[in-house]
Amino acid sequence: MAVSRTTKRAASGGETRERLLEAGLRLFADHGYESVSTRQLSRAADANIAAIAYHFGGKQELYQAVAERLVADTEPLFGPVLAALADGVGKARGDRRALARLAAAFTRGMLSGFVGDERMRWRAALVTREYAQPSEAFAIIFKGRIEPMHKALTELAAAALGCPADDPQMVIRAHAVAGQIIIFFLARVVLWARLDWQSYTPDRLAQVMEGVIASVLGSLGLPAVEPGEAGP
Repeated sequence: MAVSRTTKRAASGGETRERLLEAGLRLFADHGYESVSTRQLSRAADANIAAIAYHFGGKQELYQAVAERLVADTEPLFGPVLAALADGVGKARGDRRALARLAAAFTRGMLSGFVGDERMRWRAALVTREYAQPSEAFAIIFKGRIEPMHKALTELAAAALGCPADDPQMVIRAHAVAGQIIIFFLARVVLWARLDWQSYTPDRLAQVMEGVIASVLGSLGLPAVEPGEAGP
């Protein structure tokens, strides 16, 4: 059966839209929203400049679509990690060893995704730009990815420290824990320079995990766990 022209055009249009999203992710992450022109975007995507308006409405809408895609693309990396933490804190019922294992598993999972997965190279860089100079797209990333993580960490901090989860200090503690993990992407070049590394190899990432887990557990007053120990 012959493929209709309409079907072919739809497929071609879908491919163009995907190329624009991928080009947008890389260019916006590398240069920032303001520094990227529609001409650069269309050239990088091998698309007509009018395709941006056709598929998205304009550069701003393309940027927002990139943020929405970022949330969707990172769900397989971080969704299960957050779900396990949120579910496990309630089931632990204050058991400090169980909470320690949950915190260790969360830290390991977040580091694996944030610095150990190549898919995060451009996505994490874009999030970093939104941290420094939030745009209208920040709300998309915050609601879809950052807030769920922050709330799960707040519940963990509250359970570990015996405080209400709505205590502002628990939100601050959660923010501090997140920072202990994210810094290994944001300032990785500092660590590499100090240790004469060129990249994160599996062995080096394992060393990082060991140190960060110890730091996170210490900051929450939780007992140490054995290397590789995870889960409730």
